[in-house]
Amino acid sequence: METSNSFLDIIITETDRMTHIVQDLLTLSRLDAGNAELVLSRFPFGDAIESVTRANALAAKQHGHTLTYTPPESLPLIVGDRSRLEQVMMNVIGNAVKYTPDGGHITITAGSTEAEVWMEVCDDGIGIPEKDRDRIFDRFYRVDKARSRESGGTGLGLSIAREIVQRHHGTIALAPHEGPGTTIRLTLPIGGPSNPI
Repeated sequence: METSNSFLDIIITETDRMTHIVQDLLTLSRLDAGNAELVLSRFPFGDAIESVTRANALAAKQHGHTLTYTPPESLPLIVGDRSRLEQVMMNVIGNAVKYTPDGGHITITAGSTEAEVWMEVCDDGIGIPEKDRDRIFDRFYRVDKARSRESGGTGLGLSIAREIVQRHHGTIALAPHEGPGTTIRLTLPIGGPSNPI
């Protein structure tokens, strides 16, 4: 019976991973084919960050992480596809939770200029080796392949995030980071993409 249950656990885990891969591939193929139109609306950038932070709070707690977001005094309304941008934020914060050893610290900061808003996710996790830094947004690229397999990573999340951000005429990139860990910075135009694809 115990053997049967362990085989069932493996089957369920592998099925979940295959489902994630298929969903990610479908998302990418729709983006590539131009069939994933942005549904633009005006929404509070800060609310989106708070929503995604709350959605990751339980996973962070299960790993013993300290997940903090201290909102600035004000963040503007922005024009964008809220659900897709929240998908980007979920990916970046979710990666920080997954790839930071238990008991780590993940700090989310945000701000704005006259024309742009930005969000940074900073962790004290395993970091990204210099040789991998230029490739983390490539499709199927995984820095820690064994760890990615354990956590069900497909190697597509950051490439999907980059596609969505580029469609908003924004940027997503590694930011300078002191000490162990990683900082990823997302920047978006407040007025949204001037001519969305």
